[in-house]
Amino acid sequence: MRWFAEKMKLVLSEKYPPEKVHTVVCITKFPGCIYNEPYAEVLKKYDHVFAHVTITGLGGTPLEPNVPGWRDATEKLSGLVDFLGSPERIRLRVDPLVAIKKNGTLISNIPIAEQIIEQAAKIGIRSFTTSFMEEYPRVKRRLAGHGYEIITLSQEQRIKVIKRLIQVTQKRGGVLYTCAVPGFAKSKCIDGALLQELHPCKEPCSQEKASGQRELCGCTKSIDIGWYNMRCQSGCLYCYAGVV
Repeated sequence: MRWFAEKMKLVLSEKYPPEKVHTVVCITKFPGCIYNEPYAEVLKKYDHVFAHVTITGLGGTPLEPNVPGWRDATEKLSGLVDFLGSPERIRLRVDPLVAIKKNGTLISNIPIAEQIIEQAAKIGIRSFTTSFMEEYPRVKRRLAGHGYEIITLSQEQRIKVIKRLIQVTQKRGGVLYTCAVPGFAKSKCIDGALLQELHPCKEPCSQEKASGQRELCGCTKSIDIGWYNMRCQSGCLYCYAGVV
């Protein structure tokens, strides 16, 4: 959402003004952009704003060249809590988990995931999501073109990683959800029941299942105001969309 502020502001004000919107759900790797201008002046007009903040631990590396490092990103979370009014209105996404190698050297954010969870938990964030990098053909080609080889984890290895992160999260009073990970419960990144519960006036929110999603996706209906032709400038090499 960092790259198209003026267009997004225009769409919100003209098509989805506050009186027509239950909740604005922001999904970003730049938590500071939500509570700073130019977005803050628009978002503060809405009754309820919820944020999915993605911090993978790969920011500032060749895999996420235009994304802030995880320490810089986690430092912005306190300001976001203040703006949203509660840490319950944030879900921290350590997503995706990546395991690749280049020139024989292992590159993975799995070890860093625990540190990210710990830092977020210190300011009261208790809701977390993770999944593994999807090995789409275009992702494989892109990574190979930059000299990376994907390490395909077995189901047993994946379960071990997730169970460890669940333990870390539970130890800090939180809950770790998985986004369409086989072997684990179906979860909802867009959760109408949760948004209704967190809404300042408990306004009813649709809990109808979203259509056209992956089998393991439990998300409820929403309206996406991002478009694939609005290409993000983060440059994440593992992205399933186009990379600028």
